[in-house]
Order: sequence, then C-alpha cells, then structure tokens
Amino acid sequence: MDSLRDIKRRIKSIKNIQQITRAMEMVAANRLKKAEARALAARPYAQNITNVLSHITESTPEKAHFFTPKEEVKKIMVILVTSDKGLCGAYNTNVIQHALKFIRENSQKELKLHLFGKKGNIFFQKRPYTIEQYYTNTVEQLGISSLQTGDNKITEISAKIISDFEDGVFDETLLFFTKFKTVMKSEPAGLRLLPLAGTGACSEDTEEKKSMRVDYILEPSSDAIFSNLLPRYIESQLRQAIFESLTAEFAARRVAMIAASENAEEIIGELTQTYNRARQEAITKELLEVVSGSEALVK
Repeated sequence: MDSLRDIKRRIKSIKNIQQITRAMEMVAANRLKKAEARALAARPYAQNITNVLSHITESTPEKAHFFTPKEEVKKIMVILVTSDKGLCGAYNTNVIQHALKFIRENSQKELKLHLFGKKGNIFFQKRPYTIEQYYTNTVEQLGISSLQTGDNKITEISAKIISDFEDGVFDETLLFFTKFKTVMKSEPAGLRLLPLAGTGACSEDTEEKKSMRVDYILEPSSDAIFSNLLPRYIESQLRQAIFESLTAEFAARRVAMIAASENAEEIIGELTQTYNRARQEAITKELLEVVSGSEALVK
C-alpha cells in the first residue's frame, strides 16, 4: 500500500486536474452556445442558395458538366474538416474513420486530400495518402475570422475548387465534416460539392418537387446568374460545414470534460477512503505498540 504522504499527494494532484476540467467545461459550454447559434442561423442561407441553384440548373445547359456526374470517376478531391485541439472525445476519430472508409472503398482511384484542422493532418501524415493541401489556418479562423477581418481564404478555396473541376484536375469533390444534432449527439457526414449534389440531373424529380417548381424570369441571363451563384454556393457549404463541425467539437469537448470531472470525483472518493483506512491502520498499529510497551514494562 502507498504511504499516507503518497496518497495525499495523489488526491491533491487529481483535485488540481478536476479544477482544470471544470474550467474547460465552462469554456466549452460558453463557446458551444455561440457556435450553435451561428450554425443554426447559417442553415437557412445554405439551404436557400441550394434551392435557388437547383431551380436554375435546368436553364443552363451550357453548365451541364457542373451537375452531371461523369461516367467514370478517376480523380477525387477529398476535403476533411477536423479540430485543431484534442480533449473532445471521439469527435475526430468518428469523422476521420468516416472519410477513411470512403478512401479505402475508392483506393483504386486517385484521391488527394485537402485538410482543415491539425488533427486530420497529424493522422494522414503518418499514413500512405496524398495530402494535396493542409490549410495552416485554424478551423475557426477559416470559418469566422474571414467574415470579421475581410480575409477571403474561403472564397479563394472555393474559386480553386471550381477552377480545378473545370480544368479536369478532379472529377469529383467531396466534403467530410461533423453535423451537429444536439449537445449529446453529432454524426459524421459527407457531401458531394461537385458535381452538384441534389440539383439538376443529380436530383430525383419527384411529383412533390414538380408541384413546388417555380418558373423564374432570369435577368441578365441564367448563365451569368449561375456563374455568380456557384462560387457563393461552394463557399456557403464550406462555411456551413465548418460551423457545424465547430459546434459539434465544442459539444463533444463539454461532454468529455463533464465525464472527466465526474471520474475525478470518483477517484478522489476512492483515494480518500484508502487514505482514511491507511490512517486508521497506522493509528491502530501505534496504539498496539504503546499497549505492548506498557505491558512489557509492567512485567
């Protein structure tokens, strides 16, 4: 059994760790509240721009290659959003494994990775996969600071995705991120950015969609509107994926820190019992020694 001093030192150490985990929980809860509001507020914009783009694709036959999947896909751009920090449970593992499953299923094709977040870069650096681009900006900087400071990093990335697709550098562009559901539930998700998923020839033309279809009068032209709207669509999807991922990350970190604090409390309780037991044994031993010594003196 450890000495009383060692047990006391361990209790003090775990209490210090518990203070840190509680502080991190409070920080994560505060950031989660802001991130959730931002993600929920951005969803209608991303959805509406998708709907508008879906309506005008049929009026732009000259842009058919943007929404018609190729018969044979050989080159794929994979964009993955992970976190820059750890201590968030299985958040990074889940989204990486989701992307990795797709990569393994398409191992015969040429896949190049574009990574948002340090954790994804660390994972794939140690494995035989081609990292085309790792964006050194933090995920939060890419999603938020560009809106506040006027930095057009996401706009630049969106323009490059479109130009690479037009030039035939890639046949498909897929985006993997974590979709926020609730504080206790988030799940990895995948979205095909190009060719456009859920628009034009890629969408299922149901009776309900036909009944909801609206005939637009397009000015100046459908081609001009499409060319202006497509970069905004790609940009909105990238930003939304970042917002969803950040919210899921903060939620996962908060849950992880709550669990860590509770575990620390349990360990402190067990160590306190061990300390009290050892202390009682030491006191009992000392009393026995005193009694034995006094009896020896009497004899």
